[in-house]
Amino acid sequence: MNQLIINIQEKRVNGAILSDGVLQEFFTEENEFLSGNIYVGHVQKIITGLNAAFVDIGEGKNAFLKLSDLSKQYLKRIVGTEVLKEGLKILVQVKHDAVGSKGPQVTGKISLAGRFIVYFPLSRAKGVSKKVLDSKERERLKRLAKSFAKNGGIVVRTAAEFVPEEVIVEEFEELKKEWDEILKDFKRARKSKLLRSEPTVADYIIRERLNKGIDEIYVNDETVYNKVKEACKKIPRKPIINLVKEDLFDKLGVYNQLGQMQERTIDLPSGGYIALDTTEALTVFDVNSASFVAEKSHAELAYRINVEAAHEIARQLRLRNIGGIIIIDFIDMPSKDYYDKLMKELQGAVRGDSAHIELVGFTRLGLFEMTRKRKSPSVDQILFTSCPTCRGTGKVISPLVVVRRVVNELSKIGDINQYSAVKVSLHQRLSGYVEKIRQSLSESIAKKVIFSFDTPNPGDFSLILSKKTS
Repeated sequence: MNQLIINIQEKRVNGAILSDGVLQEFFTEENEFLSGNIYVGHVQKIITGLNAAFVDIGEGKNAFLKLSDLSKQYLKRIVGTEVLKEGLKILVQVKHDAVGSKGPQVTGKISLAGRFIVYFPLSRAKGVSKKVLDSKERERLKRLAKSFAKNGGIVVRTAAEFVPEEVIVEEFEELKKEWDEILKDFKRARKSKLLRSEPTVADYIIRERLNKGIDEIYVNDETVYNKVKEACKKIPRKPIINLVKEDLFDKLGVYNQLGQMQERTIDLPSGGYIALDTTEALTVFDVNSASFVAEKSHAELAYRINVEAAHEIARQLRLRNIGGIIIIDFIDMPSKDYYDKLMKELQGAVRGDSAHIELVGFTRLGLFEMTRKRKSPSVDQILFTSCPTCRGTGKVISPLVVVRRVVNELSKIGDINQYSAVKVSLHQRLSGYVEKIRQSLSESIAKKVIFSFDTPNPGDFSLILSKKTS
């Protein structure tokens, strides 16, 4: 059973999708995202070597714009010129949110997303989602998309499957009207500013995740409950809707599962596990068999664990919203047949992901390569921050190294007799090394050393020398 949860606590909206009680996706209002927002911008600088421009959109950091994203039609209709120049007013949409020191990336390929269609006012492209598999329904939706031929580009979404034509046409008219208003506001605007923002988290969840795959919905806010009821009238398969006025994440065990996202390893049902490491350039999944030895055949054992890992990795990609280059180190298998079967398992596992995924395949070293495009920051970036002690490395200096440094510093004290005491402050985990330090010192220094354990960083220490009073 697939459950959609919209949980509002202290006016903050969070959402989740559970499949048989297991967390699949998570949405939060903890961070504000710019992705999808439409802005009036001004070209600040054109970098010819990069074939790009930096655009002021009124959000602090300048946005990055690829000039290849500006079609001739865009320049003619929106900018009124054939060549982009510095200082010109332009209309842009955020394609990717800012990450780290980089500003957001914007595009001139404007799109307005509805529940059933995506409208591209400056394009002539027509299409139907690849995830619509029923041939008759696909043809119906193709004909409908072509009927909008003179009104820009249309991509019919998976949610439109078996939805009445009049409902889709109504949404198209609403999006077209919205575009006309955006154009009017753009022409009137003088300063860089926001023209259209993406919907709230609650509205986004209803628009993007309320589909035929949802069996049951839990909501704890009456206003959102009414919105969900209204939205369900337009879809062919009606889910059960529950209004439960309590903390739904606590009731349905979501908090516990979110807490597990701090762990570097993920256990698999049969005893194996996956180790997850993320760098700036890519994300690596390492599949291990651990103590699982139930199968007599090594090949069957490796294949069974790899299949479990493939489905779990697909879940983790959605849940953590991991993007970019992804490398998977599966357990080695003896023949190509096993790898071909595993590839099919992966294809099936990622099919339900709304993000664009490309499965590249296995390298000569047996590593599996894939990419996943995301538009907003990962859940790790939203929920967690780097440890101030290890600065995100996961490592601190060895206790033995700290002990040697302490001994060296204490041994440098010249005339110890001029001091009444030497106070040494260490981290608590070094409390077992006190005798080792004393034994490494001369007797005259050792008897004057007083230890305390209140230094917060395991790799740091401090010395305070107290002089004798005359």
